[in-house]
Amino acid sequence: MNCIKTYRIIAALALFASCSERIIVSDADSLGLRFRVKSMDESFYLAYNSFDSIVLYKKIYRCRYQFHYDCRYKSIEKVFYYGKSPCDSTVNLTKPDSINENFPFAFKEPGYCLMKYKYVSDSLTVVDVFDEQGNPTNRINKRYAGNRLLSEEKYADSCKLISKSKFWYNSGNQLLNKTVFYENGYRETNYRYSAGEKLESGDEFNYQYRFDINSRISSVKTYKGTNFVSEKRYRYNDYGNVITTQEVDNTGDIKKTQYDYTYDSNGNWILCVEYSYSGNIFVRERKITYYN
Repeated sequence: MNCIKTYRIIAALALFASCSERIIVSDADSLGLRFRVKSMDESFYLAYNSFDSIVLYKKIYRCRYQFHYDCRYKSIEKVFYYGKSPCDSTVNLTKPDSINENFPFAFKEPGYCLMKYKYVSDSLTVVDVFDEQGNPTNRINKRYAGNRLLSEEKYADSCKLISKSKFWYNSGNQLLNKTVFYENGYRETNYRYSAGEKLESGDEFNYQYRFDINSRISSVKTYKGTNFVSEKRYRYNDYGNVITTQEVDNTGDIKKTQYDYTYDSNGNWILCVEYSYSGNIFVRERKITYYN
């Protein structure tokens, strides 16, 4: 059996210097990576618990990130590979009764695709998307003023404009409006702010975000029109990673998910065990390399 035991490691967080220009450090905004990461390989497994050990059952997908920097240590390119992977020979193939393969989310079909982010300048990022055979399918141009995203243009086959998004902000650099223009119409989303709160209103659903003292989302309420749909609450550890989510819908049903992490010496997590409300256990395993 291939077993992984999780441990909670206490370490100090590293501090980062700030800069006035738009500097993209790896994919820190979405991946939470610290320091100058050279590459990251992540595998996602369905697993189960056996005698207080986590046993890997099936590999669901694998992905790889590569990050490139210029001489000022500014991120100039990020490459993302994704592929659904068959079970490895090292993965235990005995299916226990606790496994539920009716996942509450969908996975892509077997294949391999690639996304390449090129930071052309402080004001322009180009994202190229490829299919499983490596053929270009879409291009996205993101235009910035400082850290404010001003517009986003999506093209098919790098030349046919599919949609264009425009963003408006208040004097505090808070997003007020996002409008996506299509060939036959547009979709508009508006945002309002109060102390520790953000309200997002769209065509069908409205969202009420609340934030903690560290500006992290503490809860999200979802409404359809004025009708309450659900509320999801978040708790974090000292690293800023989510350790529990609890969602309550309009019937009173509660869905709670817990996350346990193992970290490397740089404070990046390299193992995440998710105890899903569905009863399943999911394991994300990362292998991270750094620039010297």
